[in-house]
Amino acid sequence: MKASRIMVWFHFSFTVLGLVALFLMTTEVIMLDWLALWIIVLAVALNAFFAVMWYDETKEVQVLDQPVKIAQARTYPMVSIIVSTYNQETTISHSLRSLFKCASDYRGPSEIVIVDDGSTDGTFESAWATLDSMQKEIASIRTRAIKHMTRLGKTEAARTGSSKAMGEYLILADAAIICDSVSLNDLVDSLSATKENMISYEISLPPHQGKTETHRSILLVHADTLRRSLDKETADDSELNI
Repeated sequence: MKASRIMVWFHFSFTVLGLVALFLMTTEVIMLDWLALWIIVLAVALNAFFAVMWYDETKEVQVLDQPVKIAQARTYPMVSIIVSTYNQETTISHSLRSLFKCASDYRGPSEIVIVDDGSTDGTFESAWATLDSMQKEIASIRTRAIKHMTRLGKTEAARTGSSKAMGEYLILADAAIICDSVSLNDLVDSLSATKENMISYEISLPPHQGKTETHRSILLVHADTLRRSLDKETADDSELNI
């Protein structure tokens, strides 16, 4: 940048000297032949041109030298959705498609982990087929399906899912959940803005087969917090209420 300024002043000085020489010739203070006159005119034009060129380059360098402010994009942590299910062959597919929709709207990476807690019907096969079909449509969402050979309870299902999950945040959800109204972005933002280790979100389930409307909650929690909590519990003396 300093060299550019020197060149601007260099060419500007020669331009001024040339103009002075032309002025002295027109006032007949000095006498030169026509060849010298045209040489001076050409020198004035060239130096004026190069002075302008160097001046433009100086402005470009000044712009480049200024610090560039880059907006820091919000980085969203990976969220693993852990779904425990038991004998829900007829409803698991619909629930999983809802979860895929919820995960696909999330701004960060996500995965869905299904834990079949010893179902005696075709729940696991239905879940597996749905995961395979949906991942072909939305390849960015990781999936995993795990099956207990016997029913161990929701706490053990959560323990199994959390041990396999890769997310920094975990969501515990029942397979009956339809989370079309849930925004993972809002949930993660809410948890990040507080000093709490977990938050819950209540979802109303529509009436089904003559049953009245029910309410279920999904739980968003830091992975390490959930794993420490589950390590202190057993399926016999404590059962998660999801």
